[in-house]
Amino acid sequence: MLKNFLFSVFALASLFSMKSTFFDDIQKESSPKEIIFDTNSAEIIEDKIEFNDEEDITNNEIKKIKPILQKSSLKGDIQLLFKEADSFTNEENYKDALKKYNEIIKKLKNTTDIKLLKDFAGANFLKAYIYRNYTHDNIEAIKAYDEVVNRFKDSDNIELLKLYFNAQKNKVLLLDRDEAIYVYDDIIEKFKDSNNKELLKKYALAQNAKAYMLEGEEKIEVYDEIIDKFKDSTDKSFLEEVINAEFAKAYQLSNDEAMEVYDDIINRFDSFEGSEFENKVADALFYKSYLLQNKEESMEMLDKIIDKYKDRDDKSSSTNFEYAVINNIELALITNSDDTTYIDLANEYLLDKPDTKPQMEMLDILKNAQDINQDERLEEWKNTYKNYQFENWSFDTLKEWNEQMEDKGEKARIKGYIDEFIKHNQKN
Repeated sequence: MLKNFLFSVFALASLFSMKSTFFDDIQKESSPKEIIFDTNSAEIIEDKIEFNDEEDITNNEIKKIKPILQKSSLKGDIQLLFKEADSFTNEENYKDALKKYNEIIKKLKNTTDIKLLKDFAGANFLKAYIYRNYTHDNIEAIKAYDEVVNRFKDSDNIELLKLYFNAQKNKVLLLDRDEAIYVYDDIIEKFKDSNNKELLKKYALAQNAKAYMLEGEEKIEVYDEIIDKFKDSTDKSFLEEVINAEFAKAYQLSNDEAMEVYDDIINRFDSFEGSEFENKVADALFYKSYLLQNKEESMEMLDKIIDKYKDRDDKSSSTNFEYAVINNIELALITNSDDTTYIDLANEYLLDKPDTKPQMEMLDILKNAQDINQDERLEEWKNTYKNYQFENWSFDTLKEWNEQMEDKGEKARIKGYIDEFIKHNQKN
């Protein structure tokens, strides 16, 4: 069968943002998989708290400089408190560290200075971090996040709204499903009419996170909202949000409905310049080829992918190109078509890939087994590739092809070889 295709769209992969990965450089499995969010990581603050003195400072040193700093500005006082809190945290004295952060929060409660407001948020984030990771008090952590949310939710300052978003996103990790959806709805409502690109990206992140928690039609409705929001944009990053939402939506649909979505991606973005859009169109072609029941039509889809990449310098490193070539060698076998072009492409561009030679030789054994015994070649293959495993390969299509054979001798012979390749895979 067509090589398997893993669909992994978004992940909460870093400290500060949900990041997306898409098709061309990832493994591929039997069908597009669900959007997955990694909820094990969370940010502390978006803007790092900067100290003039980057070296560690001990409590004794703090006592020496404290009288000097106390005479300086509020900013200097806040800087000192952060250093004291950090020192207590390093000593695992979390109680006193929390006291210092509370002092900072109290001092900055009524400030209107943007930098000091960021320090206010920073103190709350660091409080929450201690509660979550050291004292294991999620209720207090939520309260700390809510301090930031409530302070900045009505702000018109972009930097403060980003801190509001970070607080909400971190808080979600401590909530149950319904509470989390409520928080995402709050973010969505707040940012949906924004003219700021960063906030609109966070709107999209919140929508995708919400969709992950929903099922069926509710999930599809969220993806439709993302598509409708950005479909008329001229900004490439927002158009990528449209494509990502369409792929995610397609996974929820029947095969025929999904193919309509893939056709929409292909027809709309095929003329767009830039490898990022070419890759996504190739992804849609690949998925459509997987869903088509007619193997000749599947080959046509894969031929379009090959045509897209044949003049590109990066074709050798493209999994889309690799999978299209190898899959069409398999489909040529099944449809009794000429595989010369695909063999030539594989030999020229793909021989350095670890899967190319074992897979091509397996298919060649099955091809020749239609006419003559291939026992000797099979043993050579096993010895040559004794540690090889078909990690991203399904034998279902080959088995289906074998089942349809009318010649009993040919059918039994090829079934034996397919079974041997499957056994070899299971051993490894």
